[in-house]
Amino acid sequence: MNKQHAQFKLRQTVDMNGETKRFRQDLDVEVIERKDRYYRYTEKLDEHEIDVVLRAGDGFVKIQRRGVINMNFHFEEGRTTETFYESPAGKHLFQIHTKKLDLSGSSVDIEYDLIENGAVIGNYHYKLERVG
Repeated sequence: MNKQHAQFKLRQTVDMNGETKRFRQDLDVEVIERKDRYYRYTEKLDEHEIDVVLRAGDGFVKIQRRGVINMNFHFEEGRTTETFYESPAGKHLFQIHTKKLDLSGSSVDIEYDLIENGAVIGNYHYKLERVG
């Protein structure tokens, strides 16, 4: 097992209800190489901190968040997967349709639709990129 710390930038774009929001964070990420590659970091959401583990495997990515928000997202390009999302507002069942999944180099680039009750409620772009 190979562990190292590296600086990454996280960019997320959310298109929802005709409104686009962009989020950006600089992160200290622990990268762990096993059979798959794991990225561990802490995301800030308002005044909260959320522990994140991203697992990049052969053709898939799983993102697990634990904290004020609890979720497990599973991404496979061209597939639709189901997930639960828990927040102070309650528990939701979502489907995720992954439009693009790119794990080239030292970045993770995902474009996906978030679907609830058969309707697309948002388009998302998540990019975790190593700096330097």
